[in-house]
Amino acid sequence: MQQHLNETISHQNNEGFRIVLCTTPDEATAKIITKQLLTKKLAACVTLLPKAISFYHWQGELEQQTEVQMLIKTHISLQDKVFSHIKTHHPYQVPELLAIAVTDGDINYLSWLKKSLN
Repeated sequence: MQQHLNETISHQNNEGFRIVLCTTPDEATAKIITKQLLTKKLAACVTLLPKAISFYHWQGELEQQTEVQMLIKTHISLQDKVFSHIKTHHPYQVPELLAIAVTDGDINYLSWLKKSLN
């Protein structure tokens, strides 16, 4: 019982991990940004989801575009640097940059995230 309680407490101790969402116009752009973020240790892992279809209003027009959705796993202490890096290297005038707090996760995966960012 105590083992389970410790694991539950550890699972809830997310230590400030974030998932940053960002779309790119194509896979080549997504891969370039991914490699840069990983090389600089601004992200522990980036998952690319190609063929995402985005609908949005831009400059008064309804737009539809096939994009690559990036799921960037990072830490809150690196979030501003991740945003800044993406803004500098992204082709969009206003790239999608949303951060979602990780509220729970497998203790082994969260430990791996922490080690990967150090």
